[in-house]
Amino acid sequence: MTDPQAILAEVAAAFPSAPVPARDALLNHHCCECIEVSEAFGCKPWPAITLDDLRAGAETALLTPAAWRYYLPAVITWCVRAPDAVDVIQDNLVYQLEPPEPTDQESLHEWFRQRAVGFSEEQRQVIRSYLEWYGERQEADCLALALEPPMSVYRALEHWTGPTKG
Repeated sequence: MTDPQAILAEVAAAFPSAPVPARDALLNHHCCECIEVSEAFGCKPWPAITLDDLRAGAETALLTPAAWRYYLPAVITWCVRAPDAVDVIQDNLVYQLEPPEPTDQESLHEWFRQRAVGFSEEQRQVIRSYLEWYGERQEADCLALALEPPMSVYRALEHWTGPTKG
C-alpha cells in the first residue's frame, strides 16, 4: 500500500512554493464561478492553502492552467491528508489528471494539454504516487462493495507514467 506520508514528503520536495505565479496568471475572470474559485486560492503560496480554501475553491477545473499547475500540490496534499473532508474534490482531481478520450471534443483535449505540461519528472512522479494511492483506495472500496473500480485512475496513471508529452 502506498504510504500517504511518503506522498506528502514527495509533494513538499518536488513542488517549490516560490515564486508564486503572477496574479494575472492565477486569476480566471471568465465568469462569477471562475472568479469565486480563483479568489478562494487568493494568490497565496500553495503550502498556505487551507482545507477551507480548497473546499471554497472546489471546482479546480475552473482555475487557469497556470493556477491549476501551481496549486496542484495543495490539492494533492489535502486529498491525501483529509480524503473524507475533501469529498468529491478527490474524484474530480483524478478526472482532471485523466486525458480525454480520442473521440472527445478538441476543446477538452486543449484544456487538458494546457494543464498537463510543464511538470518535471519528479513532479510527474508525485502525480503517479498520488494516483497509485487513490487507485489502491478505490480498489479496496470497490472490492468491499463487489463493484468494478473506475477506469479513470488507470487511464490517468497510464498518461502520467508514459513519456512527457507537450
